[in-house]
Amino acid sequence: MMITYSEAKIEELWIHFVGNASQDEGIQYCNTSIVLPNEVVDEMLKQYFFGNFKEPEFYAFDFFDGNIDLNPMYNYVRMVFEDPDLLGEQSVNISKFLYENSKHPNIKSGDLMIAYVKDILIEDKMMDGICVFKSENKQPFLNLEKQGKGYYIRENEGLHPGKLDKACLILNSEASDGYRILALDHANRSKDAQFWKEKFLNLKPRSDDYHYTKQYIQATKAFVKDRLQPLYDIDKTQEAEILNHSLDFLKNEEELNQAAFDERVFKDPNVINEFQLFKLDYQQENEIELADGFKVSNAAVKNQSKVFKSVLKLDKNFHIYIHGNRSWIEKGTDPDGRKFYKIYYEEEN
Repeated sequence: MMITYSEAKIEELWIHFVGNASQDEGIQYCNTSIVLPNEVVDEMLKQYFFGNFKEPEFYAFDFFDGNIDLNPMYNYVRMVFEDPDLLGEQSVNISKFLYENSKHPNIKSGDLMIAYVKDILIEDKMMDGICVFKSENKQPFLNLEKQGKGYYIRENEGLHPGKLDKACLILNSEASDGYRILALDHANRSKDAQFWKEKFLNLKPRSDDYHYTKQYIQATKAFVKDRLQPLYDIDKTQEAEILNHSLDFLKNEEELNQAAFDERVFKDPNVINEFQLFKLDYQQENEIELADGFKVSNAAVKNQSKVFKSVLKLDKNFHIYIHGNRSWIEKGTDPDGRKFYKIYYEEEN
């Protein structure tokens, strides 16, 4: 990952408790910033803040009609970047705004942590950042206390540095375009409860090569599954062949050119035309833009590798993973009507 936080410094940290507004749970404000007791806690907290961002997918603040000046979160963090001494005051405003957007019954109460961090190394550039993290689920652990010649075991709950619920890292970069932001939401996966990115932060994906590559990969997979299979009744081996061609193109070309991609991957003019029509529908339905040309992001190809996998699930007996080369697998039916696949190979590992 492109984040290096070994030299990062947590300058100030505030924690407030934010409840669920639909349950009238309210907010409990902390009246002073948090003092970190030692370097061990500091390192664990930095791991919690930065160690969970594995994918370099950046977002930016957004708002209706693209007017980010009307986005409350954009204004809160902008004021802190201009004057870091305002972190405590703005942490209260951020907590209030989060509470106002916590009206869905599935949203859990939790501790909201807001920190100002200096010297974060991102893609060879040192910059400051504001961390906004919400912890909704405590992890149980056993605390061992030595008493004389014996031990006392007590159950407790706390934060696990490797497991977070909701996270947002706003980097002080490209402010006029809504900043560069990393965001995660592991706690609420149902559509109705996806308030963290949509209502609270109001984010949109940044229009960069990573975003364009990821979207094109997902659109290609959707096209094969949702359009080609019904139209041409293709099987898993044909699906694997098409996806393998697309993976081969993305791994070996520095730039994606629409015409070259279509010719290499789909070949048939009729299929190419169907893909162009599908892309129009896909962009409208998903409210995204599929660029016709961009630099291929190797990180996006790697992180989307599961998209290219095709699995044959044969009754409940076998799962066959197909990585390509359709000529090495044959499909048929024996005289008794039983379906079969014949697989050729050179080596057994």
